[in-house]
Amino acid sequence: MKSLLNRTIIAGSALLISGFFSYANAWTDDVASIKDVNTLCKFEPETQCTSSVRIGAELAGVDMNGSSMTTMRLDGANLQRANLSNSILQMSNFKGANMMLINLEGAHMHAVNLQNANLMLANMKKVNLLDADLRGANLKGANLQGAILIQAKLDNATWTDGRVCAKGSVGECL
Repeated sequence: MKSLLNRTIIAGSALLISGFFSYANAWTDDVASIKDVNTLCKFEPETQCTSSVRIGAELAGVDMNGSSMTTMRLDGANLQRANLSNSILQMSNFKGANMMLINLEGAHMHAVNLQNANLMLANMKKVNLLDADLRGANLKGANLQGAILIQAKLDNATWTDGRVCAKGSVGECL
């Protein structure tokens, strides 16, 4: 029992340390130098894809509900009609991704980069977008009922009703 506890603590510590160091890569635009530290990531429900790098991935219609995808890189990915409901996506990068009609209901998206992402008609009900970067994102027709937008950057985002948010929009579309 003690050896199992020690292995669990060591594995947890290694994951925490790798997550800490991969945070720096979560937002960089230098994608050529990013190393994928999780090559075993599978695109299925309840998967563990922490720190995976899948720039431009074709994942239309994929079901990854309940997954852990912290600090994952999905810049420019096609996630149209995907199901990422109830997933942990904090500090992940979806810059320029096509997320039209995606299901993100109940997802934890703290400090996520969604710059210029297409979230048109997305189900974002009860999504935690605390500190998220939605500058230039298209949210037209998205369901944001119960979403947390505290400190979310919304400059130049297209809001759910089609209006463009003013510069300095934080937490609400001005």
